[in-house]
Amino acid sequence: MSIKLYRRILNNRSEIISDLRKFPDHTSFLHVYAKDIACWSIEIRWDYENDAELMNLIYITRHLQNKGVPNLGLTMPYIPNARFDRVNNYDEVFTLKYFAEVINSLHFDYVNVLDAHSNVSLGLIDRVRQIDVAPLIQKAIDDFSPDVLFMPDEGAHKRYSKMFDLPSTFGIKTRDWRSGEIKDYFLAEQNLVKGKRVLIIDDICSRGGTFYYASKLLRDNGATSTGLYVTHCEENIINGNLLNKEKSGIEQIYTANPLWHRDMTTSVYSPLDEIKVIN
Repeated sequence: MSIKLYRRILNNRSEIISDLRKFPDHTSFLHVYAKDIACWSIEIRWDYENDAELMNLIYITRHLQNKGVPNLGLTMPYIPNARFDRVNNYDEVFTLKYFAEVINSLHFDYVNVLDAHSNVSLGLIDRVRQIDVAPLIQKAIDDFSPDVLFMPDEGAHKRYSKMFDLPSTFGIKTRDWRSGEIKDYFLAEQNLVKGKRVLIIDDICSRGGTFYYASKLLRDNGATSTGLYVTHCEENIINGNLLNKEKSGIEQIYTANPLWHRDMTTSVYSPLDEIKVIN
């Protein structure tokens, strides 16, 4: 179940029993088994898997508001449509903007998010608060013990490099917007990674082409080994080469928020502990 409800009492919270099922025609059949909720502070936790869940979020939120819940928050670690934070061609639909409008129409008292893809998402969502991602990345650093941190682009370098004392550098890439194909990729500081263990850090991984090329780039410039931390990891990673050590050269992959629920059968992939909301 990707949507859960919690009663918040000071710094503690207890799960509210709910049931999210479907009728044979695939419409929602929902129950919230809680009485006297009109005096409760409630938090909805949405661990995104697909867009269809948005309808259940709307139904449950409206139900709780109609019951008179005085304080209602949303924790949504991953922001759906976060990648589509700009429109470059006339035929492209600005899905992030319209998704944010739907979330804003629900009038949550706060919206907790983890490692937003860009400031555009943060600017579009009302009363948004960022969960601190540094402790999660630190777990990957503690396990992998890198000498140098690498971010796939300058924007990611600005976000993450100041969080840690380790030396860091970034890649400079040219990408085709429509196809997503990387045209050119090179290191900002070539001498920094020679003879070093390097941990690649970024916010999201799909198939993982960027990280595949990043690992190759680092090893071509003398890195002895590479690892990868991504906050959000899509199931599409299994369709790329990242989980194959021989092809990718990546020794270990860490993620804080897998965007699906299934067991991974490879020792390369390491989901970190459940995300802790830090207010």
